[in-house]
Amino acid sequence: MLVRLTYVLVIFIWATTPLAIKLGGDSLAPIAGLTLRIALAFAVGSVICTLGGFAGLSIRRHWKLYFAASISLFPNMALVYFAAGYLSSGLIALLFGLTPFFTAVLARPILGESLLQPRKVFAIVLASLGLVCIVLDDVTVTGESYIGVGLMLLSNILFSASALWVKKLNATMSVDPLEQALGAMAFALPGLGLSWVFIFGIEPVHISPLSLGSLLYLSLFASLVGFVAYYSILKHMAVETVSLIPFITPIMAILLGVMLADEVVSVAMLVGAGLILLALAIHQGFWRKNKALEVLPAASAAE
Repeated sequence: MLVRLTYVLVIFIWATTPLAIKLGGDSLAPIAGLTLRIALAFAVGSVICTLGGFAGLSIRRHWKLYFAASISLFPNMALVYFAAGYLSSGLIALLFGLTPFFTAVLARPILGESLLQPRKVFAIVLASLGLVCIVLDDVTVTGESYIGVGLMLLSNILFSASALWVKKLNATMSVDPLEQALGAMAFALPGLGLSWVFIFGIEPVHISPLSLGSLLYLSLFASLVGFVAYYSILKHMAVETVSLIPFITPIMAILLGVMLADEVVSVAMLVGAGLILLALAIHQGFWRKNKALEVLPAASAAE
């Protein structure tokens, strides 16, 4: 039951994160917002570990796992933050929903497992048609929006590769989700800090009330709670079950964007979204009983 509740929590966090990232750009540059977010989450998480008596990081033994997990933060999340400058929060969530298809393609080289069954190949083709509908829409994708689409597709590749690599490493070691989340942050922060200083340059930081609220939510809830919850379900659920989450989050994210940020949803975007969500349903075998909340057997979960 706890694993299923955690699964629902991750869905909520992933649905609200794109809008929070979008709102956070009110006064903060993307790399500044992301670096401050991860730094604050890491600091608070470290304090919790110290006060709660939890085990700290074991870099010598688990460095490879921390590094694999850190890819989902940097450079992956940096790409999402920059994409938010070109795309609506709903479209970001929708494009992130393509990750199960990249997971299926990358499963063989990373896990040595073939997930490309005929049904899933058909789903990938259908999702590609949905993506084409969105890209060719003059209302949704205009001007430099193509840059945002490209950034999100690259983000999909990095996120899927990170999730698969973490899953593979978790099969040979037992690491607490909180330790894993903090390890990922610790390994991502140097890259974020160096990028901020030497690539984008540090400018005087002015944080508006809206950006501050976004930063606190993303740091304490989306990052700290969200990453621990994500690594927990990734450890106790099949990769494909976890990758079903993007089937649900785009719908919630699009609705939130329309209601709270006055984002525009065109007919072409709805058609493209419908094709992508249908493709996800086919890809995941959504009609199968209990498929959505499949939990690994105790023996597997303990690996």
